[in-house]
Amino acid sequence: MGHLLTDVEPVGLLDHFYKLTQIPHPSGGERAICLYICDLAKRHGLEAIMDKAGGDDFGNIIVKCPATSGYEKAPTAVFQSHLDMVSLPVGHSDVPLDLLLDGTMLRARGSTLGADNGIAVAMALSLITEPDIPHGSLELLFTINEEAGMTGAIMLSDKVLQGRILINIDSQQKGTLTVSSAGANISILRMPLKMEAVENGLMPVLIRITGGRGGHSGLEINSGRANAGILLTRLLYGESKKVHLYLNNINWGNVDNAIPPEAGAVVLVRPEDLRIIKDAVQRWEEIFIKEYGKKEEQLRVSLDEDLPVPDFVMNNTTAERVLSLLLVLPNGVHKMSSDMEGLVETSSDVAKVRTSRTELTVNVSQRSSVDSSLDAIIDRCEAVANLSGAQLKNVGTNYGWKPDMKSRLLAVCKDAYRQTLGEEPRVVGIHGMLECGLIKAKYPDMDVISMGPTIIDAHAPTKADFIPGVDSDTTGERIDTARMPGFWEFVKTVLKKIALLEMR
Repeated sequence: MGHLLTDVEPVGLLDHFYKLTQIPHPSGGERAICLYICDLAKRHGLEAIMDKAGGDDFGNIIVKCPATSGYEKAPTAVFQSHLDMVSLPVGHSDVPLDLLLDGTMLRARGSTLGADNGIAVAMALSLITEPDIPHGSLELLFTINEEAGMTGAIMLSDKVLQGRILINIDSQQKGTLTVSSAGANISILRMPLKMEAVENGLMPVLIRITGGRGGHSGLEINSGRANAGILLTRLLYGESKKVHLYLNNINWGNVDNAIPPEAGAVVLVRPEDLRIIKDAVQRWEEIFIKEYGKKEEQLRVSLDEDLPVPDFVMNNTTAERVLSLLLVLPNGVHKMSSDMEGLVETSSDVAKVRTSRTELTVNVSQRSSVDSSLDAIIDRCEAVANLSGAQLKNVGTNYGWKPDMKSRLLAVCKDAYRQTLGEEPRVVGIHGMLECGLIKAKYPDMDVISMGPTIIDAHAPTKADFIPGVDSDTTGERIDTARMPGFWEFVKTVLKKIALLEMR
């Protein structure tokens, strides 16, 4: 029986993609799709190995795909994709997708499409079912839970892959070849707080910084955007040298991978100092707007007097230590890449701060494509913690993938792109994380590259009442099927050139 994509080229690839969209596979719920792939491999006489990265009954899969006739002497390459998708809206993760075509643009009505990374999975399945595609021996690697922590790649054994060439199909912009990604770490600092009772007559005020642009700390850390929490700390530290500020709390940030757009602190002041603080708030807003200009035009500093009087404030020594700690923690771009112009190599983001009655908790997110540089900025946070009397714990440490502009695989991919698509690809690095960076850390001698077709509005659902031809400009994850034949031809050319190169 036919379906929406039955006659759309490339037919085999898009048939696989359609079938994948009919199997719910959100992050953490990949069991059904794992069993589907293992069964498909078995029906084609191929060995499929599944680990237990997802539990006892599903995990990462490696399908051993033998070389096409005539390419048996070519060494093994790894073709990698991830099985999970961001399934939105919430509550829509257990039903098949309702696909629609808006001209040549493919969407899913009322949900995300799962082109990230379903298109790559469909390519891998095509390599199973289309034996005439020229390639050397392949290990088709399907990882799980990429979108919710990359735990599949993290738990992948460092002894299961034989190939030393890896092609990752998880970049989302046609025309780019990705040759670097960042490693990451989160340092969690905990400082005990000594509180004291509030003196009679003190007035509480809430000082807030709002209107920051924020953004992903891997993508926007070099965009000149403000960390609202650091600005608030500057204000409090500077004014505390002029008037006595009694600090009750300071808080900002909600997630570890974002630049905080807002921050707030409750301080108490003597009545005679209230006018000084009000004037300071206005002055600091002018300072920040002047510093950031058009980068942060909506940035605002405000003061709210309508607050209940809290029972406790930090004692003077504790408040000074808190503000000093927050002010000296590394934040922003630390170093630019010496290999790729415009690429951030190492950065740090003081992402989240929480104050309780007894403790200050600070989450600092660090990234670097150079392992030693990541270690160095982690050490800086540890040194600051030691000086301030805080305890530090590092979690989620994963090392990055440094660009190798002399990579033989990169040269092959550039040549294949020019041959099939008639233009020069852009070679880029990213300051976010990719699974192939984690895999390379386990296999240091592996030659790695990432590529992918253009996916528009990845992870954003299309509205349920979408009307083709009317709502074409509205948000929603989509791919242009008209561009898929060219990209698929490019990928197949890369596989053939790798096999030919290795046989010379």
